[in-house]
Amino acid sequence: MSINKLPTQILLGTLCLWCSTAVHSGAWVPAEGDGYAKWGYAYYNSDEVFGDTLQDAEFTGINYSFYGEEGLGKNWAVFGTLLYQDLEQTTFADDNTTSSTGFGDLELGLRYQWMANPFVLATSFLIKSPNLYDDTDTLPRGNGQEDYEVKVLFGKSLNKFGYMGVEFGYRVRSSDPSDEYRYLLEYGISVNKNLYLRTKLDAIISAGNSDMADSEDMADPMDTDGSANLLLAPEFDLGKLELTAGWMFTPERSGSWGVEFTYNHDLFGEDTLRGSGYQIGLTRKY
Repeated sequence: MSINKLPTQILLGTLCLWCSTAVHSGAWVPAEGDGYAKWGYAYYNSDEVFGDTLQDAEFTGINYSFYGEEGLGKNWAVFGTLLYQDLEQTTFADDNTTSSTGFGDLELGLRYQWMANPFVLATSFLIKSPNLYDDTDTLPRGNGQEDYEVKVLFGKSLNKFGYMGVEFGYRVRSSDPSDEYRYLLEYGISVNKNLYLRTKLDAIISAGNSDMADSEDMADPMDTDGSANLLLAPEFDLGKLELTAGWMFTPERSGSWGVEFTYNHDLFGEDTLRGSGYQIGLTRKY
């Protein structure tokens, strides 16, 4: 089994569903026909690394994303993320600059809510597809393999004090990179009927079962699979803090539009890039 590590800054599948009175975490499932959509612009920059196995480099990523979610009825929901990326990376050792533009990995998933009281409990299954890009590009936008992820999600309303969410998952990679443990801690609160705030700790921990774990290539991920993207090392850990402020224009209406601003910062990791970025998003609840 193998896995890959996708940069958490493009991993937008953790985007949340919210309503007019409270911000809701990913454990909640919308009613049949109800849904949520977000169109996002994200910028990420790094000129440092976690660990000592990667080349020093500067990496800049611009991502245009769409996240959609809709209730199917009977406690089921479907969700998915589509990315269009503009990436540039310069390695300092050889002063070599590469770039790449186009679609990235496509993620599609199903979520089922098992209970709503005394807390919300849900499970989800997600498939990541690499069919929208060529993984042999000089700067690939993904590892070119399918991923399969199972996740358990918990949510608890704190009434006027907001809500809390916790997620635990395991992602199986179908090729060389290591599988991944994933977890997320989240807190959100509505300041008033229009303004809400949210914070997350989003982490990926390598399962340590990469097919390249005993290979000399692990000493230089730039040589693995022809991949030059330092965000796609065969094994890595990464924890990121996200801070979000959102505004709903007409929260009392169905079909309400809103805006979000998110700042993210890489807090800890191993064998991956260290940076920060932001995202601006246009949201719609229906």
